[in-house]
Amino acid sequence: MEEINREGAYGSFEEAKELLGDNFSNAETALAKITKAIYLWDQDPDFFEERGKIYLHLKDYKMAISNFKQALRLYTNKPAELKRLTSNLLDAEGLCRMRAKEFAEAIFLFSSALEVDPSNLYLHVHHSLALLGQGKTSQALSGLMTYLEADLVHASARAGIHVLVAKLHKQLKNPTTAAHHIHLALNLEPQNPEALLLYTQLKGRAGELYDEATDFLLRNEPQKAINSLNHAIELDDRDPRFFIRRGVIYRQLGQYNEAIADLEHVTELSNDNKDAARQLAITYNQLAIELYAARDLHRALSVYNLALKHDPASSSVWVNRGDCYRELQEIGLALQDYLTAHNLNPKDKDIRIRLSTLFDARGLTYFDRGMHMEAETEFTNAIKYLPQVYHYYLHRASAAYLQGNLKQSFEDYKKVVELDPANEIAWARLQSFGDVSELASKPSVARKSSLPSLKANTEPKKLPHVRDRSPVRLSAGERVFYDDLIARRTRVRDSLRTQLGYKTDKKLDTRSVDVRFKDTRQGIPNPFK
Repeated sequence: MEEINREGAYGSFEEAKELLGDNFSNAETALAKITKAIYLWDQDPDFFEERGKIYLHLKDYKMAISNFKQALRLYTNKPAELKRLTSNLLDAEGLCRMRAKEFAEAIFLFSSALEVDPSNLYLHVHHSLALLGQGKTSQALSGLMTYLEADLVHASARAGIHVLVAKLHKQLKNPTTAAHHIHLALNLEPQNPEALLLYTQLKGRAGELYDEATDFLLRNEPQKAINSLNHAIELDDRDPRFFIRRGVIYRQLGQYNEAIADLEHVTELSNDNKDAARQLAITYNQLAIELYAARDLHRALSVYNLALKHDPASSSVWVNRGDCYRELQEIGLALQDYLTAHNLNPKDKDIRIRLSTLFDARGLTYFDRGMHMEAETEFTNAIKYLPQVYHYYLHRASAAYLQGNLKQSFEDYKKVVELDPANEIAWARLQSFGDVSELASKPSVARKSSLPSLKANTEPKKLPHVRDRSPVRLSAGERVFYDDLIARRTRVRDSLRTQLGYKTDKKLDTRSVDVRFKDTRQGIPNPFK
């Protein structure tokens, strides 16, 4: 009996196909024939698919969907074309229900369409819109994100969905995520009017928060300023001002890692942002100063290198790195850095003090080794950078005298008494050259009445032998001179006492350097003791 029914069903199905032809003529009669075939044998999916097409031609979409879904249930390998046709019909029906604000029915139809053909990406969007109609925002966002992750082709459609997602996140008080999707939308479609409008709104609010942070800073409330800048960045993470200001505050609070992260981010956004580069150099410099104070000299040196990479025109950083090299006994490299700093800022007295001190110390070292020509060169360099310090002339005079350069020696001793009229050593050695009464009569070098007469002796006074010792390094007058230069609450032990870095009151501790330069053989006092 089953076999007879099957044969009758196929016969009726063939008659229906002949009646349909290519233009669905005699559709009603063909529909009756296929219905008879299904009544006799309901296990062939072709019967249901063909009847669904007839209903679709007759614009009975509900019956068409029902037959297509039954056909898909019977097919072992479901045809992709039939799946897409069925899902499109369900989608169309769902859109009609959604326009009528029948959101529950629309959600059911969209869900059914997704079950039939999950690859139909627009179904996710329609399903999400129906969920929004019921106020189910979180579920709607999930569907929209599914679409954005899957569709990598349609830029304009993606931009629109990003704008929609941004609006939803704005409603949910998630400004960071909202701003992120606005930026993505503008990347895909720079002239998208909705994205531009929303971006303007977010950017305006971010600017207000930036001004608010400035007010907090003026009231000395840095943490509140950071909180305002955090919110500003959530709304607009493309404005470098927000990151630079927050980085500066982090640096002032001593949170160097956070400061560097913010400022590096700005340099990644724009390689030519000079303000960010300068602030980054300041931050590295400040960090290096703290490492120096902790005696972590090698790490400090590495951080100074980073500071110079971002701001090679900063004389302060060159000076600080030179100080670090000096502590490491890299005197040549220290001099090189001081010279670079001097070229950048020739009027800086602290740099000239560093240079003259190191050149003088090198000259004393050469002098002790009997290398008087080299010593004279170094003393000349010291005088070049600090000509008002008379003990440099005293040192050079000794070096010149031992080379037989009596003219230079005489001129240097004259300069010493001009700078320090009470210098006994210079007067004594000038007397050995002859009558100095004319020099002593000058008002600028007039000596105290308590001092002995300087009339020329019948025999030149023999100079003490100085080959075995360094020149005298300091007199009472020199101490007064340097005390005036470095008068502060905390007195350091040598001339490297400038304020280091930007906006800091920290000073270098160079006591170990002073010990290295002390003449232990003759017990000559340190110039800054």
